[in-house]
Amino acid sequence: MTIAAVTTRTADRSAFLDMLMPLLPVGHRLAYAMLQNAHDAEDAVQEAAFKAWRAADRFRGGSELRPWFLTIVANECRQRRRNRWCSVSKMADLPEIVSPGPEADGDAAELRSALRRLPASMRLTLVLRYYLDLPFEEIGRMLSCSPQAAKSRTHRALAKLRSWSSLRLTSVRPPPGTNLSFW
Repeated sequence: MTIAAVTTRTADRSAFLDMLMPLLPVGHRLAYAMLQNAHDAEDAVQEAAFKAWRAADRFRGGSELRPWFLTIVANECRQRRRNRWCSVSKMADLPEIVSPGPEADGDAAELRSALRRLPASMRLTLVLRYYLDLPFEEIGRMLSCSPQAAKSRTHRALAKLRSWSSLRLTSVRPPPGTNLSFW
């Protein structure tokens, strides 16, 4: 490899990191929604960013970076959940049950409970659509399906969520200023 090739590759990696930096907060929100632990979410995003950086030369230039990176984050979160040792260590470090704050009412608690009962794939679809506000085209690219299939998956997840909740979920989008930390 020549010095010019190394210099070009270093410049490309630096430009790639500049494009990746604005996506880290979105990746962290996704990881937190999937793992429900701030420290695990930070670790997952850090590992995903490293994997994305290592695979930067495989990124197709005409593609969008956000769905590609969020797919890496989601895969890293899935891997962490599957990891047996992670679940064993979680059992040893169970946090104290903290009572909800004054802003948490019965409806929010019921919605959080129903969301936790959803299968991970359905919860991921809802998080991508309503927490990260991704369009169906990007959700489809992340889940390796068409935008119509992503829309259908979202609809099925909402239907299951509605069936488990006594809340009347007429509008899926929360009012502006609503705290979405339960996702």
